[in-house]
Amino acid sequence: MKQLVLIFLLLSTFIVNSKSEIISDNQEIISLIENNWNSIKTMSGRFEQTDTDNNIEYGNFYFDKPYKSKFTYDNKNETIITNQILINILDEEGYQIDSYPIGNSPIKNILSNNIKLEDIFTISGVEIISGKDDVYKITTVKKDSDKSNGEVLFFFSTADLTLKKWVIFDEFKNKTVLEFTNIQKNISIAPNIFVVRYRH
Repeated sequence: MKQLVLIFLLLSTFIVNSKSEIISDNQEIISLIENNWNSIKTMSGRFEQTDTDNNIEYGNFYFDKPYKSKFTYDNKNETIITNQILINILDEEGYQIDSYPIGNSPIKNILSNNIKLEDIFTISGVEIISGKDDVYKITTVKKDSDKSNGEVLFFFSTADLTLKKWVIFDEFKNKTVLEFTNIQKNISIAPNIFVVRYRH
């Protein structure tokens, strides 16, 4: 269960075995990405999660701004649902088995309405990473953290500025990578997707 919570509280970096190009006009790229991301109110698709020991899990994700997300795993009974206040861990029947304050987690920040990245993060670099699909790699540090435990990496497609991946460092340099595929944007997502049930 703790490993699931690390998706939101502790993520880290990964090695890209391809060429990178430093972008000179960072602000223009950041503005384009912000405008595109802010135009997306809902998103769903598949995800691949890789942890620091290279264990890989797959599942489905749903985003509904502001603040709501859901991650269901193919081979685990637990589900994660977030809102503005909590990270909820649910059993296979949708009942809450644990919860944690979401605090100022990056997922809360990125799923808020009309974000401006520089209000949340100090942006230390923007690069183009060349590979099968070129992406912008944005290296940031959360403004309420230091570099040892607050670095967040975002990867957006250069073709259409879609969020492809995110990574967050913890103080122990543990690693969890979330990569998104089969993405659908601005679709109708039923409110009951995010319902948390409670046992009495």
